[in-house]
Amino acid sequence: MSKISERLSKLGQTERSGFGFGASSASTKIPVILVGVTAKTAAAAKGIDADIYLVDSNSKGEAQSTAVADAEIWGVSVSGGTSKAIDAAIEAGADFVVAEGESAPGSTLRDDETGKGYVVSTDASEDRAKAIDAGPFDFLILDGTSLKFPLTVGTVLDVQEQLGKYSRHVFLGMNQVPDQENLELLRDIGISGLLYDSDVVKDSDLKSLRESIDKLEPKKPKSSTGAVLPRSGESSSAADAGDDHDHDHEHDDEDWE
Repeated sequence: MSKISERLSKLGQTERSGFGFGASSASTKIPVILVGVTAKTAAAAKGIDADIYLVDSNSKGEAQSTAVADAEIWGVSVSGGTSKAIDAAIEAGADFVVAEGESAPGSTLRDDETGKGYVVSTDASEDRAKAIDAGPFDFLILDGTSLKFPLTVGTVLDVQEQLGKYSRHVFLGMNQVPDQENLELLRDIGISGLLYDSDVVKDSDLKSLRESIDKLEPKKPKSSTGAVLPRSGESSSAADAGDDHDHDHEHDDEDWE
């Protein structure tokens, strides 16, 4: 399993290490929402405080094979080229590969331990969305650069309309940094990660964002019990059943007499 796949499966959980009698135990909280950065080169991502790093494809659309220094989880984008460039990136330590579109090499879909992502279009047809969701992707990336904060009901519904097409983890490519209230909304609708351009976002904004996310608790599940409108005819049926019981009692009384 890739590192990014494992991390996504544990969002909001606390990992504990240390075994044996008397062994000290350390715990690490996995954030509810991951923060990632995209960078033109591995060098451009160096020193930026993020959970994941995505190195852009080169001018030919090929994967770059230079590792991001000191990064636990990093990957590459591809829009063209051959499998050789992808193999070189994986050998250099890339944990995942993101297909930037349908022109990406089919080798990005290989059944191996490498994590897989896909940049989806907001105007994907219903059939195409089903095909994407049936693919081997660990996560999808949606363009969220047009989002403005604070979020409106309409904006939230627009995002949910896109999320409703897929069952995968979804990252939003962002320009703005949400505050605590809007982070809670993004968590509640099911966003798993936020991606920022390293050339645009400020280090101070990323630090503030990660601190805000650290304060977030996992989304609370909705109660299974709640107010439910009766189905058509249900009340009358219940009433009829009540009448039948009444009639039964009447017969019992007659028998008693």
